[in-house]
Amino acid sequence: MVRGLVNMHPKEFEPNEKNRPEKMFFAAYIGPSMNPTLREPEMMEIVPYDSRRLRAGDVIFFLPPRTDQPVVHRIVRVSPAGISTLGDNNTQEDSFLLQPKDIKGQVVAAWRGQKRRKITSGLQGRLTSRWLHWRGFLERGVSPLLHPLYYALSSRGLIARLLPVPFRPRVVVFNARGRDQFQLLLGPRIIGRYDEQKRQWHIQRPFRLFVDKQVLPMQPAENRTGLFCLIKDSKH
Repeated sequence: MVRGLVNMHPKEFEPNEKNRPEKMFFAAYIGPSMNPTLREPEMMEIVPYDSRRLRAGDVIFFLPPRTDQPVVHRIVRVSPAGISTLGDNNTQEDSFLLQPKDIKGQVVAAWRGQKRRKITSGLQGRLTSRWLHWRGFLERGVSPLLHPLYYALSSRGLIARLLPVPFRPRVVVFNARGRDQFQLLLGPRIIGRYDEQKRQWHIQRPFRLFVDKQVLPMQPAENRTGLFCLIKDSKH
């Protein structure tokens, strides 16, 4: 469902691009509704539309009717009645219709540290959205049939222990908004996050197969294994 955003702290994020439009602004993404297109705690680069045309497939930053909590979702339809939106990770369109005045800008890129990633829009954005929703549909339909086998293999960590050390996941800790956050990386991809409140790791499927949870630190301050490396990195 819809999720809110918080404004960026200027000391935590300093994009080094030159000649940026003066009206461009940034905000931190929060929530799962646009995964995997956007993920916490990425910073969104947002550009006002001004005279540009709103297009199906664009990812937009907007204020829903009768609320002051900003939301980021993708446009799925532009009609005379209004603008329909849907999160890439949601299964149903938003219940409200937007008007152009509700839209504050288009999300054109996501930043993690000093790394900038372009966000698809227009026709390419529509194709991306359709692919993500079809993938989600297939996963929800097929996954229950494979769950028993998947959890049996992942709980034993057999595949994880067969991986050569250089190809095993690693734990990375970085500082965002004044606090440490712990994530699990497989190459450059984030495959898991540590939930401090629940004191447990959340690992994406099917990557649990490549992680031996018995050697993951249950408290991030611990680093009890040579199979995973703990890295202090505020720029990742």
